[in-house]
Amino acid sequence: MATTLTVTHADNEVAAFLNGLVVYDKKTENNPTFNDQVVLDPYLTAGMNVLVIAGTNWGGGATFTGSVTVGNVVTPFSFTAPSTVNGMVFNQVFAIPH
Repeated sequence: MATTLTVTHADNEVAAFLNGLVVYDKKTENNPTFNDQVVLDPYLTAGMNVLVIAGTNWGGGATFTGSVTVGNVVTPFSFTAPSTVNGMVFNQVFAIPH
């Protein structure tokens, strides 16, 4: 069963941690659109795995979008704000059985 993280917006920085290990980190400006994919299967351990996605904004608007796919199940994540303070403004946690 393939497990994939897809990130399509990260204004300004998004990082993903699988069981505490950094599996993705991207910094951007001006809210570009992209299609980054990370196959998570090599990092999964037997039992329940925890994927934490954290979005940091450096001021102004913030956008974080993407999805987590486990087998045929796609779960989107999304956060948009016209203005935020500097710092972590978005986080989402996914439980991934393996």
